[in-house]
Amino acid sequence: MSTAPAPGALTAVDRLVVSLVAGINMRALYGADHPALASHVERILEAVATASREMGKDSVTFLVVGQDLVVESKPLRTGSLYHQQFIRALTRRSVERLTIGRDVDTEECVRFLTPMALGGAPVSTRHIVVGRVELLAPGGLALGRGGGGAGDDSPIELLTAHSVDGAREAFTEFRTDRRGGLVRLEQVVWSLMEALQRATREILPLAPLKTHDDYTFVHSVNVSLLTLAQARSFGIEGARLHAIGLAAFLHDIGKLKIPLEVLNKPGKLEGEDWRIMMSHAQEGATHLCGVEAVHPLAILVAYEHHMRYDGQPNYPVPRVHRRPTLASQLTSISDVYDAICTTRPYAKARSREFALTVLTGRVGTFHSPALVANFVRMVRVDAPSAPSDPPGGA
Repeated sequence: MSTAPAPGALTAVDRLVVSLVAGINMRALYGADHPALASHVERILEAVATASREMGKDSVTFLVVGQDLVVESKPLRTGSLYHQQFIRALTRRSVERLTIGRDVDTEECVRFLTPMALGGAPVSTRHIVVGRVELLAPGGLALGRGGGGAGDDSPIELLTAHSVDGAREAFTEFRTDRRGGLVRLEQVVWSLMEALQRATREILPLAPLKTHDDYTFVHSVNVSLLTLAQARSFGIEGARLHAIGLAAFLHDIGKLKIPLEVLNKPGKLEGEDWRIMMSHAQEGATHLCGVEAVHPLAILVAYEHHMRYDGQPNYPVPRVHRRPTLASQLTSISDVYDAICTTRPYAKARSREFALTVLTGRVGTFHSPALVANFVRMVRVDAPSAPSDPPGGA
């Protein structure tokens, strides 16, 4: 006879959801035969067996109904990031019904995880049954497919025509007109959120806003867009999502105080130049502290976005080594990715795959393994393949 879980404890079905999400993330990072993936698959098999046994059934069936996850006619509490990520992962593959039998084996599990992580349609096997529906995509913009809009109402067109020119001026003037500039930048972030909500894919663009010649501004827009999409993939919405997007937008605001001869200097910065460049995190946080209406998260992200996930020293160095906040970790991933994929005044752009290789190579040190796995899966969805770059620095 099974006992009821303690208040706040994970149920067997909750643990199954957590293990499935972790398995999808790990498959995005590692090959089908990698030991790290095999370890997670074992956890999935154990979780399926436990959940089936506690439910007194031969299988567990998940149904996605709108934004709800239902198991055996009972909606699960979907407030956790894992539940939201599982719902989004199933929805992204047009999976409405997923049944996993308690006798599922390793091969079937990997066969299911692979398209869930890397793209394509999952197929039914002996012990995994996948129900799919055809969804008509709304007439929005397929971001990340090289343009291709939806006419005058496409989110990027709306964003470009109505917001970006003014926002670029506000971004530059933010050092003097702090209050007025902040209001205009907040409006751009709401526009970015709308663009993502109306997009037909969750793959993240390097937006066609690159036509502007101000690299720091363009980079900030892209980092905000990439970070918003990461946060949305975890079910973060509304004011919290806006606060994260604005913080990401302002992460490099300290660079407005870096001399252009240092900011755009070719090659690797050394000595005094590198010391000046490193100061942008502290300068940005200090600058934002003087803005009365700014969200505290923006100050934190400006200060933390170069800090390491493992708490080891990078810059700036806090008094106590600690792990940066979630918004800073998301911003850091977006920052690295866009910096590599975008042509900078001192470096040529590299391929998407090269940027992802750099990120995965920094897993566990600079970046969270789970967040990088989620990001890799997010940007690879329906993405055209790109040739790998030769070895070298970004």
